[in-house]
Amino acid sequence: MREAGVVAGERPGADLSAPSGPPPALLPAPRRTPEGAGAGAVQPVLRQRPRRRSRSTAAVVLLLVAAVVAALALSAHLWGAAEAWRSQAQDAEAQRDRLASTSVELQRQLDEVQAALDASDARVEQLAAEKARAADLREARSR
Repeated sequence: MREAGVVAGERPGADLSAPSGPPPALLPAPRRTPEGAGAGAVQPVLRQRPRRRSRSTAAVVLLLVAAVVAALALSAHLWGAAEAWRSQAQDAEAQRDRLASTSVELQRQLDEVQAALDASDARVEQLAAEKARAADLREARSR
């Protein structure tokens, strides 16, 4: 179907005189066969690229690899240190709980001893008062 100079499947404004396919600069150059080989010899299509890595690029890559290795080693060390701190914190909490329960027990015992001391002080005062009365009665009788 053609409308206003456009064929179906074509883009409007497309140049029909231009060849289709990649531009000629991108096509590989024709290969020559080596002199000893026959016409059926297969030539490699890809050329080996010359190495263009400079020393600075290799040094940067080496430094980046060393930085990654150092970061991994540091993270492993910090992980171990954190685990040690967690373990020590758990031990300290357990010891704190034991000491708190011991403190409560000792406070209870101290309260019992204080109550016994108060009772014995009261008994000593009572006995001292009785002794004073007995001494007063003796003296009163002797007069």
